[in-house]
Amino acid sequence: MEYTWKIKINNIIPYNIESQQRDLIDNISWTITGTKDSKSATAGGCINFDLEQGVSADTFSEITDLTKEALQSWVETRVGATRLNEMKAEIESVLDSRSADYQITPDE
Repeated sequence: MEYTWKIKINNIIPYNIESQQRDLIDNISWTITGTKDSKSATAGGCINFDLEQGVSADTFSEITDLTKEALQSWVETRVGATRLNEMKAEIESVLDSRSADYQITPDE
């Protein structure tokens, strides 16, 4: 069976205290989960955006107009294909090293 991959946006911080602008993305918390044969492992991170100077009207998008797909695209762009592939390889290594009867919690 092949691996399936899912990038999830866990949290966004929509306010920058320095510029006092609101409804902009200051930080995105995200994870990538790999699943194979009903086993899964997750890795992730946070992306901080440099908003010290605020955001210009040319690049500003209303926060209500942003979709999960757009945020995921930002993550993929900022993290980069090389690092995402490294993370996938790390997840695959973890899953491939687990025994068939591996459980997160012990049997009771």
